[in-house]
Amino acid sequence: MSRLQLILATVLLAAAGGALAQTTNDFATGGMHFSAKEMDTNHDGMISMDEMKAYGEKMWAMMAKDAPTIPVTEAAKDFARGNLRFSARAIDTDHDGTISKEEFMAYTQSKFSKMMSSDGTASVQDVAKAFSRGNTHPKASASSQSTSPSK
Repeated sequence: MSRLQLILATVLLAAAGGALAQTTNDFATGGMHFSAKEMDTNHDGMISMDEMKAYGEKMWAMMAKDAPTIPVTEAAKDFARGNLRFSARAIDTDHDGTISKEEFMAYTQSKFSKMMSSDGTASVQDVAKAFSRGNTHPKASASSQSTSPSK
């Protein structure tokens, strides 16, 4: 094979890989990455239950792509790639091998409720520690300052 043919083949394979990535889940492929700082929409350094719910809705939409449920195995991969410290198996409370939006939102709200202060908010730093795996992502590292894991 000539050098030109090798270069052309490489370019075509790269283009095909990019097209495949665009047809998969945006959350899992890096289109969405957890950021507690982005969750704080009013930029007061605190996250309210309403802000957390809105962010959870956004995450669910990115993962589910209009599907009623997500397989536990796929959700686990999404959470890992998206920097979320969530247990897909724990979210699947009816143990049917899938996660529904209701299960996802209930888990997220329960986890958030455990860290809320008496005024119904939690700091961006506390949410980052509780929800984030601690790995970095090029887009998220600039938008989220504290992503170190807790215990």
